[in-house]
Amino acid sequence: MILTFVPNPAIDKTIVLPGFKTGQTFRVGEVLELAGGKGFNFARALTRLGQSTLVVGPVGGHRGRLLVQLAFKEGLNCDCLELPGELRTCLTIIDPQANYLHTELYEKGPTLSKDDWDRLVAKVASHFASTDRLVVCGSFPSGVPETGLAEVLKQARVAGLEVILDTYGPQFHQALSQGPNLVKINQHEAGEAVGFEVKSPQTAQTAARQLQKRGAQAVVITLGSWGAVGLAEDGQFVSCRAPQLASLSPIGSGDSFLAGLVAGLAGNQGFDKALKLAVAAGAANTLQIGAGRFELEQLERILQSD
Repeated sequence: MILTFVPNPAIDKTIVLPGFKTGQTFRVGEVLELAGGKGFNFARALTRLGQSTLVVGPVGGHRGRLLVQLAFKEGLNCDCLELPGELRTCLTIIDPQANYLHTELYEKGPTLSKDDWDRLVAKVASHFASTDRLVVCGSFPSGVPETGLAEVLKQARVAGLEVILDTYGPQFHQALSQGPNLVKINQHEAGEAVGFEVKSPQTAQTAARQLQKRGAQAVVITLGSWGAVGLAEDGQFVSCRAPQLASLSPIGSGDSFLAGLVAGLAGNQGFDKALKLAVAAGAANTLQIGAGRFELEQLERILQSD
């Protein structure tokens, strides 16, 4: 089993609204509501790839209870900690008449106290004995100490876990010193981390080298429609171009990418093949609306077309 830690989950609500414009009134038709936050998107995609995972994260209020219900209906296993405050909602409006242009409105989420954070870390650590791999996905809510993630990684290391990070911000910078086995990051987050724009495979390689020097054992940087660049633990680079597809929505493609990467590594496919599976999963996710909901047949066709 893979343990997934999502520090800042959400209800993801997607509205498909043809002809959307601000300042007008619309009658909404198609609505999709999912347990969200990057960790739940990752878990959904990982489950589709045949891997078992348990999601741990904080929930609160009516929407927190709704998230658990939505996850249960999808067959996603979770052990969430109920905390004060109302779970955030992330709203996406997609306009099929404007080439599926999407508008995203993300709530901030409740602030965690030190006691809240300590209880959440204890909840995560209580599952260390039943897993060998910890995946941390997404942003951190207000109130989490900058050293908070590093402390989690210290405990994971003592327990002998492999650690994979898909996060950003001050907690991420502090956690690099704990030597995570793999860091997956997009080009914008990588640019913020290293202090220069990452917009090509060449600049991605330079950024990956810097992140490895700071402590990450292996690094993967996604480059949107181009694909991805990976730096293995032994210092070798691999890259994979993304297929050219008529996509509907990119939302959740990074999470599906990570699911493909983790599934490939868990299946002992090797770094290069795992990267190809990751790119294919991320691409397949764009072919329908809803994060991590790609079809395996679409994924297989993308892999075979390589």
